[in-house]
Amino acid sequence: MPNPVEIVSHDGVDDSFSEKILTWSGEVFEKSGMLPGLTRVCITIWKTVDELHAFYRDEREELGVVIGNETDFLATHDAWRGYPRILICQERLQGISDAVVRGVVHHEITHAVLHGTPEFYTFRFSNKLQEAARIAGLDENLLQQCVYLLSVAIKDFEVVQWLAVRGFGFGQLAIAEYIISDTEEDHRIWELVYDFPALRRIALAAFLKTLLPVVALMACDITGSAAIRDRWNEAYGWLSEDEREGIFRLARNIVADGGDSFQEKLERASYRVLQDPW
Repeated sequence: MPNPVEIVSHDGVDDSFSEKILTWSGEVFEKSGMLPGLTRVCITIWKTVDELHAFYRDEREELGVVIGNETDFLATHDAWRGYPRILICQERLQGISDAVVRGVVHHEITHAVLHGTPEFYTFRFSNKLQEAARIAGLDENLLQQCVYLLSVAIKDFEVVQWLAVRGFGFGQLAIAEYIISDTEEDHRIWELVYDFPALRRIALAAFLKTLLPVVALMACDITGSAAIRDRWNEAYGWLSEDEREGIFRLARNIVADGGDSFQEKLERASYRVLQDPW
């Protein structure tokens, strides 16, 4: 089928880079087709990280959205404008292997397929969840951070699972290997928040962004998934064995809890993290 992706390249972006992005995005639609109502996916490519920072700043001011530090991600997706958008920075991906970048494109295109409407970017806070947050010592701002990070983790799990079933697990494995190759920042944050139970829960939610895709690869029995779990254990060796097992157990429980809708999955995952005896 024709590739429905529209590429918008800003000044200075290499044509060869844009062409690769377009080609790799088309590979996903060859497998998936288009979902009903999904007629357009826009990929915007910036040359520099500074340009991407400026874009996010303008989006926050114009739309009033609460979003995280997306420039830490290899690429991002949203649907704030009513259609799925993918945002890529050439400088951010400079020096990263084609195998990883191809996996990133597959990943973000699948977000557009699965999560291309605003409902996946707005969060509700039930009275039960707010009360659990209060007991756990999280104020409204910390609860928002926790739920946002968990929303990213859950959507990433769904994307990796969807891709793995359709034969694209190799790219998601490459991403996982790349991400867990450096956990120095996670280690630094863990040491800073360890004595503060409320902040530890925020760190746990961030760790699940990396771990839930690994769980998805293992659940789909992708070749190399067992090894990537071992790599995760090694990379997070600065956690105790009990802590690592506890995080894996938390991840598996979140997956097992499931839910009929994204919001239900997110509510249950948030409640899990708030109730976990960390």
